[in-house]
Amino acid sequence: MDLTRIRLSHSLIAALLPSLLPLLALLLPLSLRADGSAGGSTQYLQLVQWADEAVAQSNWERAISCLREAMRTEPANPQNVMLLSNVGMIQHYAGEDSLALHTLTEARAMAPASVVILKNRATVLGSLGRTDDAMRDYGKIMEMDSTYADAYRDRAVLFMHMNRYADAETDIRKFRKLCPKDPHGALMLALIYSNTDRAADAIPLYTELIKAKEDVVYYSARAMCHMVCGDLFAAADDIARGLVIDDKDAELYFCRAYLNHLRFRDADRDADAAKAASLGIPMDRIKALPTLPR
Repeated sequence: MDLTRIRLSHSLIAALLPSLLPLLALLLPLSLRADGSAGGSTQYLQLVQWADEAVAQSNWERAISCLREAMRTEPANPQNVMLLSNVGMIQHYAGEDSLALHTLTEARAMAPASVVILKNRATVLGSLGRTDDAMRDYGKIMEMDSTYADAYRDRAVLFMHMNRYADAETDIRKFRKLCPKDPHGALMLALIYSNTDRAADAIPLYTELIKAKEDVVYYSARAMCHMVCGDLFAAADDIARGLVIDDKDAELYFCRAYLNHLRFRDADRDADAAKAASLGIPMDRIKALPTLPR
């Protein structure tokens, strides 16, 4: 059903990889050597910490300034190449992808064996729409380290954006084998099922995610799957549970509008659709409701 695909693609892709997690994961270990001891002077480590704090506050300019100052403080520190990679990713999060690509290519030249830097560059290339180049970088990563789970996860996201769900499923299954407890694997596989007419297979995955952490995104996604499978009572229960968590979630009202459409409650459908529109649901989705089969 096209509506389900539109619903899930728009709301869940954004939830797949919280934008700061990869960056923070890189920043936090930089103050330590492999043996756990400090990897720089007090000033160097303080600047890295300040950069970390700035990232947490989305203060991109300060974060970059702190990292560049750290590199100037200790120009011979071997960790500087990772700081430079972080600069590139911060530029990416700030929307400066062309600049980020230049920075990450520079870092790549300094550390050609780093799969982390190569993955960061692949992320930016994908954001720039240079899909073939991004895929080449991901391919190189797999050749260098076939167990680097994040690369499979991130390439799966790119495949999904390209509607190449079979390829995405292959990658995310590999990711789940490498990281069986990571919720991103279950979420992405559920999204793939939801977008390939396998709503029934997606439901247990959303249930798994809800048991781990109740979230309106999971409830609205599972509700749509229940509706596709014809279980309107389960869909209604999911919507109600989601509204307890957040009674201003636009997607839940859109789901309920569709539920009311299926129940031939047109007045209730229109009221929920108006509420969903007021909370940010695009009008093209709202207008599609009366024309959908019941």
